[in-house]
Amino acid sequence: MKRNPIKKIFAFSLFFFLVQPFLLYSQVPSQKEQLRIQIWAELDAFPGSFEKEDTDTAASQNNSKGMYSFAIQRAKEVAPFLIAGMLDGWTFDYVPYDKARKVSEIFDFGEVRAFNPKVNTIEYKEPKVDENRLLCWAYCDRTPSQQLSYERWASIVHPRISGHGASSVEDGFEGIKAACENAVKDAVREYWRTMSKNKPKEIYGTVLLIDSPRIYISEGQYVVDLDFFLKTDRIVLYSYF
Repeated sequence: MKRNPIKKIFAFSLFFFLVQPFLLYSQVPSQKEQLRIQIWAELDAFPGSFEKEDTDTAASQNNSKGMYSFAIQRAKEVAPFLIAGMLDGWTFDYVPYDKARKVSEIFDFGEVRAFNPKVNTIEYKEPKVDENRLLCWAYCDRTPSQQLSYERWASIVHPRISGHGASSVEDGFEGIKAACENAVKDAVREYWRTMSKNKPKEIYGTVLLIDSPRIYISEGQYVVDLDFFLKTDRIVLYSYF
């Protein structure tokens, strides 16, 4: 007895539908035990230009350590900052703009806990030069308590939000931090625009950086696209119009 070809196709499609999510999930590295993010840094202090160097620095250009010293230093500033946002998160205090009440937008941003190299170690692997950038992978293991913290973030229904931010490359590492702050503000602002009909007076909360941060340069600015879990700690409402 020949099997109905339509039923055969249907059975294969059903199998693929059931298995595909597992295959995709298995290819995504877990963030629970180890963080792995790609870091890059410009070879020069200002992309597209050459900073004036002293004689000793210029003479060291034939030495790879001297040639990449700026990029290595920048990578070792950026990686701990981003990883701290993934381990413990960033805090915010947001006052939305309110034209009717003549309230200006205010956004304060901070770290829950600064990165502590005595608690966590970052390993930099697979460095390579790509045009005017030095790229590498940064690895960091979570401690058992940090793994439990991440499980709580992931298991409780925290909304997932995304933000886009930018800041001048002339500000160096501070420009990258400012771009991240602007991305948090963008994510929080857009989320609460859709969730609240009545604009709150102030919102306090915490975001946990998840997935790989996306950082690039466009028109003289560092641009970042970041994803977060959002935890709203407190909302202050206006008691009058």
